[in-house]
Amino acid sequence: METRKFNYLRSLKLRKLISDHPNRQRSENSYQQLLLTSTHSTQKPINSNKQQLTEISMPSLELEHTFTGHKDKCWSISLHNKLPLLATASSDKTCRIYNLKTKQQIATLDDNAHTKTMRTVAFKPTGDFPSLAIGSFDSTVSIWGNDLNYEDLSETTQGEWELMALIEGHENEIKSVDWSHDGSYLATCSRDKSIWIWEADEANEEFECVSVIQEHEQDVKFVKWHPYKNILASCSYDDTCRIFKQDEYDSDDWECVANLTGANGTIWSCDFEKKEDGVVRLVNCSDDSIVRVWKSSGGSNNSGSGSGDGLPSTLKDEELWTLESELPYVHKGAVYSVEWNKEGLIASCGSDGKIVIYQEKSNGRGWEILLVNDLSHEVYELNCLKWVNNTELLSAGDDGTVKLWKIKY
Repeated sequence: METRKFNYLRSLKLRKLISDHPNRQRSENSYQQLLLTSTHSTQKPINSNKQQLTEISMPSLELEHTFTGHKDKCWSISLHNKLPLLATASSDKTCRIYNLKTKQQIATLDDNAHTKTMRTVAFKPTGDFPSLAIGSFDSTVSIWGNDLNYEDLSETTQGEWELMALIEGHENEIKSVDWSHDGSYLATCSRDKSIWIWEADEANEEFECVSVIQEHEQDVKFVKWHPYKNILASCSYDDTCRIFKQDEYDSDDWECVANLTGANGTIWSCDFEKKEDGVVRLVNCSDDSIVRVWKSSGGSNNSGSGSGDGLPSTLKDEELWTLESELPYVHKGAVYSVEWNKEGLIASCGSDGKIVIYQEKSNGRGWEILLVNDLSHEVYELNCLKWVNNTELLSAGDDGTVKLWKIKY
């Protein structure tokens, strides 16, 4: 079972009844909200006597569409990088494929491939035809592909999705899967405290495990590849986020080069800044309601500062990563998902039902809130979000739906 420490939304049911009362005036398109701004990593919890608050008119999120079909919680969503395809994974043991243009469901992937919850899904970014990986609580990963190539696919011709491979190896629930930027590697993580890196062939029929990483002390909740480099980040129930790089002398060896600590609770998710060159930055989120931005300083830090009291056994050359900023305190419970878009906006969501979007200050010193969207899935928790483009994003919730939102300025 998925372990979570907060259920803030239960306390909001009464608030919703009050807010929906006809005598209470509400604005649908705009509202006044206090803007909380972050400083540096030394920021303390908000003190109402000292924190400067500025009342401004903020952008809002406009609901464009609700994708339905799942009969239980929706845990994970993935978008194809070339086609208007959305994949969703659910506790109802199905993965559903939707066309983002027509808003229609075009396929349901089950085929008795998995016997338990489908927890995570990820489209492969390369290949001659669309394919994806699904990770399940039954400890296996299934690989699916469409029988039509990109040129033959259209809004009216969708092709058939087929089960191509079933990957076994983990001893417990799969929590996350993710493909490397060139599609060469598939990373999987599990409740068994391990991360497996699989090398895939172009046809998605053969998968060879090239590395088993056992650096975390508890469940590994999430894995994420850098969008342009072979850098892998992992998040864990042990309250740490770790960074791995491929050994320059042994391509099958993956070294832990950083251990990002300081969270007071499970780290649920992370994402890299969408920049091909320059300083590498990463955002993560945790049970302590805080969203943190980290920065790689490039050089090594063999002294071990910033990596806890002891170095992992495989840590050969530690990189120096610093906590650049803690984003403004908004969430009132665990934050389950964060994602960076190409324009530099960061979105987060979690147990309190809020979607929060942050923007970096123009002077580059800290972050500020762009908008807050409350009760995004009514009284249900939010499990995942993904940017569609720089102004649209998707959210998945415990109500089994996926919602498409657009920033309205």
